Amino acid sequence: MLLIPVVLFWAVGAVYFGGFERDVEGASGFRQFMGLILSYILFVVVWWVVYHFLMKDATIGAVVACVAAGVAMPLLVRIGFMLVGGRVRRPAGGH
Repeated sequence: MLLIPVVLFWAVGAVYFGGFERDVEGASGFRQFMGLILSYILFVVVWWVVYHFLMKDATIGAVVACVAAGVAMPLLVRIGFMLVGGRVRRPAGGH
């Protein structure tokens, strides 16, 4: 059942970083990689906790867990990158 958040993280992460134009600042390449992995771990933990809280009905629990983890993605990414000294920001400037 943990395959759901594994796949969901990369899809939601691609939309978050690419679609919402977020940049990571203040960390080297390895630290950015570790920030992404920490964000991934936090995402899976949030999904798992919400799913097991609502496990009475597996389908509804999985759907609600996916929505909750997806909505929490900006906060989880900021925390994950903050733990390694990085910052997630909107890029400066406009078109």
